[in-house]
Amino acid sequence: MMAISKQDTQALIDKIRSLPTGRIAEVEDFVDFLKMQMEQQATARKIKKPLFFPVISVGK
Repeated sequence: MMAISKQDTQALIDKIRSLPTGRIAEVEDFVDFLKMQMEQQATARKIKKPLFFPVISVGK
């Protein structure tokens, strides 16, 4: 995860606050989507499926 400075955080908050109410709701939805996507990716990395390789016998 990337560290963000207090100044950058405040700048982002100020930009969000300048948006109309409906747009703020869209930003919130997008942030929720990003968070959910990150959680799903983290879960997928934890659950490692066994690899399946078909075995062909060539006789010996």
